[in-house]
Amino acid sequence: MLIEESIRFYGAKINELLKDLIPPDRNDYLCEPIWHHMRTGGKRVRPALCLITCEALGGNHLEAVNFALAIETMHNMFLIHDDIEDGDTVRRDQPTVWVKYGVANAINAGDYLLACAYKTTLASPISVEKKIKLLQVLTTTYEKTVEGQALDINARAAEDFSVAKYMEMVELKTGYYLACGMVGGAVVSGVSEKVLEKIWMLGKTMGPAFQIRDDLIDLTHGKGRGGVIGSDVKEGKASFLYSYALQVACAEDKKHLREIMLKPRDETTDTDIQWVLDVYNKYGAIQHAQEFAEDLVRQAYKTIDEIPLENKAIFKEIASFMAQRMS
Repeated sequence: MLIEESIRFYGAKINELLKDLIPPDRNDYLCEPIWHHMRTGGKRVRPALCLITCEALGGNHLEAVNFALAIETMHNMFLIHDDIEDGDTVRRDQPTVWVKYGVANAINAGDYLLACAYKTTLASPISVEKKIKLLQVLTTTYEKTVEGQALDINARAAEDFSVAKYMEMVELKTGYYLACGMVGGAVVSGVSEKVLEKIWMLGKTMGPAFQIRDDLIDLTHGKGRGGVIGSDVKEGKASFLYSYALQVACAEDKKHLREIMLKPRDETTDTDIQWVLDVYNKYGAIQHAQEFAEDLVRQAYKTIDEIPLENKAIFKEIASFMAQRMS
């Protein structure tokens, strides 16, 4: 089975199991906003990678299903809270939870999803030792992602934001997050700590590569927000493009760039966004971002070669799949 087919197959299973974990028809002020968000889409890639990795490494994927559900619920918790923190009103072309149900309900729904992530992990049909390891994986991912989000929130329109600071932020915010499923699947399969360390490292290259791609999409196609281009500019988000432009632009352009990034969202005009895009093109930021992401993918393949396993084909397939999604 090709990896794309495996992701679709396991993704469909996760969709059904989510309904058991969080019943859509329960009238508790939690399930309705959660399922409003869940039904907007999502390919369930992270939980699918957990099950695919587990099976490929000789484990029983049924023993990893609970952790796969935990990853998906935590992922959606982050998305619901992220929309509040960023002030985004649309996700996947639908009103965000905080817009439709209010900020208080959105925060509470996210909190509930995190509780569900721990609840389902604790219910995993595995040894206590493996269960503790999975809880450590989940906790580390949660902790590091929140640390990265803190850097992100407070780097908006920052004057001294560099590519190095951007990489520190996204390694925390997306690196652990991307590796989490693969690490969890590997834990269930019973591999060594050295293998787990390399899978974490793989996330630290593939995660930032994916985030840079996300930064580029925001200024070209929009990110499922009603076709809106430049949401990152409107919220003053410290993207790779912004960090690179600050390093190479002239003082006048840097000053105007920061002025636009500091504007309130509703005061940022289409002309402002076009000016930012023109400046990024002027200094080759878009081309540099694409090349930087490609180099990270090459580093990921090098890390895969260093994984102390005889059969590491699954990781090459996953890296290839991710690279294709970035092209």
